[in-house]
Amino acid sequence: MIIKVRGVLLRFTEYENEIEVGGKTVRAGLTALTERYPNLGEVLLDRMGEVRPTHLIALNGERLTKSELDRTAAEDDRVDIVTAVSGG
Repeated sequence: MIIKVRGVLLRFTEYENEIEVGGKTVRAGLTALTERYPNLGEVLLDRMGEVRPTHLIALNGERLTKSELDRTAAEDDRVDIVTAVSGG
């Protein structure tokens, strides 16, 4: 699958925004991503290893809930990580 990283998370992936990873599920792909970029894992995941609520995960444009991260993802599927940004 290809994981698309945007915004503030790019600095944790050496500014690579489309990253091909292995895994049969979205969760497995995110695990592979955070193993490749450990600093990203600290920002993306909480202490329990779950995606922090400030990040939205989508599979082929469909937003996934926390319980849907175990959905099957094929090699050509796209996973987007979008982070809510606040400020003013």
